[in-house]
Amino acid sequence: MYFLIGLPGERPVDLDGIVEMADTIVQISKEATGRYKEVTASVSNFVPKPHTPYQWNGMQTRDYFKWAGQYMRSRVRERSVRLRQHDIETSMLEGILTRGDRRVSPGLYEAWRRGARLDSWQECFKPAVWWGAFKDLGIDVDWYTHRPRPVGERLPWDHVNVKKGRAYLEKEQDRSLIQLGVMAEATGREGATGSCGG
Repeated sequence: MYFLIGLPGERPVDLDGIVEMADTIVQISKEATGRYKEVTASVSNFVPKPHTPYQWNGMQTRDYFKWAGQYMRSRVRERSVRLRQHDIETSMLEGILTRGDRRVSPGLYEAWRRGARLDSWQECFKPAVWWGAFKDLGIDVDWYTHRPRPVGERLPWDHVNVKKGRAYLEKEQDRSLIQLGVMAEATGREGATGSCGG
């Protein structure tokens, strides 16, 4: 099974749902086959991508993703459930490279110059090289990655034409905010932000 965590408005109950679904499927397998079958819940860390309604949302922090992974692992009841979370450092790098503008490119070149190669292979990925390159060049990773952007802000990828256009994405972003407002109201909370505190 494949899941995303870190979506806007995420609450602990949403994380509980991932674990409960995996536990339930293990129980069903036991009832259907007479034995427990292993169930893997693969969890990716959500990166708001350009040309999507979430392009204005900030990405969750490293601390949040660590907390969410630990929280879900602590809630697993069935031994046959394997919860696999995508590497957080890889997600953080994806966040800056996906959401950055041309001012990020010197950091990419500098990381390459310092030996960053074949980063898709976990055994070759050296996050410290990337973070060191960005820091030494004064590139504010948090500003690019975690900052929510006003809908009126000019985005680095706005010049690329997409099929339905920016107006459609803005409308869908508004619809998602309305939905989050309804969720927050239903749970008696002022703004569902998905913070570690719930």
